[in-house]
Amino acid sequence: MSDQKTIKDIINGHRLPTLPTVAARVLEMTAEDDIDIRRIAEVVQMDQALAAKVLRTVNSSFYGLSRPCGTVRQAMVYLGLNTVKTLVLSFSLVETVDGRGADRNGFNFTDYWRRSIHTGVAARELARRTGCWDPEEAFLAGLMQDVGVIALYRQFGVDYLAVTADADGVHDRVQPLERAKWNCDHAELSAAIAEHWQLPTVQVEAIRHHHDSGPAPIECRAHARIIELAGRVAAALDCRSPRAAMTAIRSRIREWFDIDAKRLQSMLVEIEDAIKSISSLLSVNTGGAPATERLLATAEEQLVAHQVDMDRKTAALRSAKADLEEQVMTDPLTGVWSRRALEDTLEMRLQAAQETGRRVAVLFCDANRFKQVNDVHGHLAGDALLRHIATLLDEHTREESIVGRYGGDEFVVVLPNCTLDAARQVAVRLQRTITTTPCPPGTGWPELMASLSIGVACSSLESPCTAQELIDTADQEMYEDKQAGRSEVLGRIDHAA
Repeated sequence: MSDQKTIKDIINGHRLPTLPTVAARVLEMTAEDDIDIRRIAEVVQMDQALAAKVLRTVNSSFYGLSRPCGTVRQAMVYLGLNTVKTLVLSFSLVETVDGRGADRNGFNFTDYWRRSIHTGVAARELARRTGCWDPEEAFLAGLMQDVGVIALYRQFGVDYLAVTADADGVHDRVQPLERAKWNCDHAELSAAIAEHWQLPTVQVEAIRHHHDSGPAPIECRAHARIIELAGRVAAALDCRSPRAAMTAIRSRIREWFDIDAKRLQSMLVEIEDAIKSISSLLSVNTGGAPATERLLATAEEQLVAHQVDMDRKTAALRSAKADLEEQVMTDPLTGVWSRRALEDTLEMRLQAAQETGRRVAVLFCDANRFKQVNDVHGHLAGDALLRHIATLLDEHTREESIVGRYGGDEFVVVLPNCTLDAARQVAVRLQRTITTTPCPPGTGWPELMASLSIGVACSSLESPCTAQELIDTADQEMYEDKQAGRSEVLGRIDHAA
């Protein structure tokens, strides 16, 4: 348990970074149910220096407006309330923290602002690319994540510097040192300050969990992950040997947000350009330029190595597929993969996915009312309907996907490098295609319509499973869905294996 008394003493004390009156009033007004942009603009205009900074920023090339803004109200109309609010709070935060270079006790404000600006910019870019958070809110959360450091330093002065000196400049080591000494840390204090300033809950929780997003409330976890990743990017930008840092970033950004290595490289370039602009616009000294070239070189090197490895695994999978085909491992009725070929190849896909940190999803498909087709129209009609379903499943999935007949009127679709949510979307699309595409009539039977019940399961990086276990999980989900008479696609990640 944290020492809440220490946190309350700092929050209630005079050393807390305190927002200027105008910024505090803007926060109050934006939290009201009936937001009046005109009144908010008038409040900002009351601080002429702050209003001038906001207008200078929105009219800069960073925002790329087609025509200049002459008033704060115009800026809100052009860029939105959140953008102007973030700028007001950012400039106010710079003013209330203040500090240039190192003070007489040795606290390095340049390093502090460097980490804060880099994290804020990275969070903004991550939010923009993932679309799961307003980029301006993400920027402010990144900018504020370490304001608790300032609060602790103001409270304990040289004692704080002495305690954190053992971190040797590595920011991730600071938090446990703080907790060992005062039974609270800067992340908790940063969140308490954000809460005191009445920032939205998602920003408060993202700040609180910026070192470890795992314990964040589920509704705020994506936001906390953005700030945690942004902090890792900020650390990697200053890392002399960024290889390990880049490996961790690549793994998490792929798992959490499905961003591949090429998009990550593009994002790093955007972050570098934005860092220069934001540092200049906020008039904050962040020291020398970040080591983006070294980081990009490392990312490129890892991308090439990863591609070579994937090419090798792909070649091995193709060879295995060719061997299976040579053994006539296809279903003679439908032409898709047989059960044996499906299970053997799924096992190889799961092993390859585990080694590369990816997931494999499985769809277990069961034709609804198939026995009725056989009873009414005969087995030849039933066979035609099965071939029709198999063809549609094969044609409407990606080339690297595998479609197999599992038995009777059951099919299994294997989706490599696919998350559970993405697999659900594929399943819904397949259901829609099957139910809207009639099977042509044949000799002795009319045009037939089919529908599928589909269960979805996805492999887990934390708990590896066998091919049979994954198929059984999807089968069970499908069975429960059919028994309940529901039409939606069910699914889960198999943690039991």
